[in-house]
Amino acid sequence: MQLFGGKNNGRHSQNGRHEPGNEPQSEPGQEAPKPQPGPEVPRTQPGPQAERVSYGSLSSDSGEPVGAEPRFESDEYVSREERRASRKWVRRTAVVLAVLLIAGTGGYAWFKGWARPIDIVSQNPTQQTQPPDVSGEDIAPTPNVPGVAPEISGGNRREGTYTFLVSGLDREGLHTDTNIVGMFDTVNHKLNLVNIPRDTLINISGATKKMNQPYPAAINNGNDGVEALLGAVEDLLGYRVDCYAIVDIRAVEDIVEAIGGVWYDIPFDMDWDAPDQTPEVHIHIKAGYQLLDGENFVNAMRFRISNDGSQTYLRGDIERIEFQQQLLLALAKQTLTLGNIPNLGKIYDVYEKRVDTNVSVGNLAYFAQEFLKMSFSDINFMTIPNKPDSVIYKVSYVTVHIDEWVEMINEYLNPFDVPIGRGNLDMISFDGADWDMTQGYIAGGEYSFANAWA
Repeated sequence: MQLFGGKNNGRHSQNGRHEPGNEPQSEPGQEAPKPQPGPEVPRTQPGPQAERVSYGSLSSDSGEPVGAEPRFESDEYVSREERRASRKWVRRTAVVLAVLLIAGTGGYAWFKGWARPIDIVSQNPTQQTQPPDVSGEDIAPTPNVPGVAPEISGGNRREGTYTFLVSGLDREGLHTDTNIVGMFDTVNHKLNLVNIPRDTLINISGATKKMNQPYPAAINNGNDGVEALLGAVEDLLGYRVDCYAIVDIRAVEDIVEAIGGVWYDIPFDMDWDAPDQTPEVHIHIKAGYQLLDGENFVNAMRFRISNDGSQTYLRGDIERIEFQQQLLLALAKQTLTLGNIPNLGKIYDVYEKRVDTNVSVGNLAYFAQEFLKMSFSDINFMTIPNKPDSVIYKVSYVTVHIDEWVEMINEYLNPFDVPIGRGNLDMISFDGADWDMTQGYIAGGEYSFANAWA
């Protein structure tokens, strides 16, 4: 999903415009040209039971009705060699057309020089500093032994790996209610993304120690919201990410409008009204496979529970996050089709207005070029290992299983050729009885939590 644009000092334009796009179109891309006319490929009507779903230049073997409006085909008349040659032809065509569109004039060599990777930020895992002096504070738990970061020499960054953070702002304020960290490995053609729930417990001073708090808290106090958010993410990952994008939720709505909507199978009726919110929220989406416009796409992402309580996610926010991941993957599949090349100008206008980022247009071109070398089986969506129903002083939190998280970092998110350990992180967790602290302290002390003195 292409969600990168110009920086605006941690604040976002309030004047966006919706530009309706063309209806989603399927482009030929799964069937290679044949020397002689052959039998016509059987087609079926769109539906979840079809054997294969083709999304123009990209396809899914799962049969799930997501992404662009599908064209269903049988593989009966297409050999494995023909399909492989066809995929290469489609990707090559996509690259050429993207070059012509983005570059406008000039040769391919000029484009290759202009499309460049972003500067690497972290050459080594984070070396945590000594914890602050909290000796004068009343801390109930006995601190664990402080984590010790390993001694690291320079030059251990793996070639072709780029790390990033994408955060989505809610409509009512500046809370980063969606946070996705990831690593793009352009050598092995892998894209790994991990969702950090908004209520995830993090080690920051302040009464509410949640993942959605550092950005608005910094801005409301006249400080740099982006820096505060990146610092909190660094504590979780053990390194500073290379790329970031802070996305106004309306950017997603506008992108969906720009490409003409997204086809998706909504699992149940979504009916929820919140007239007390600013702006008011009214969600009314029927279950079933349908074309979602921008407003309904965002509403589907925001939905939690119906007015009468009859429809909700049985596993709470964790299941809702899984639904959001599939919805965003559908958006990515439809956006990255040949049929949407004419809409790239509209998409660029959206992220330029709605996104605060350090990714230049040249960086974006480089990443798009590398992305076209992948298939969607190379994309992994995950969620940080957690306990979703933790309560600390009567406030709900998502607490992280730190040791499992360290394993996930090293398997999917570590851009270095040395392992990241607990000592590189600054995290706390609570199992209802005992604290787990990678650096041996709680920022502000335990009694800095909301309701701690109640």
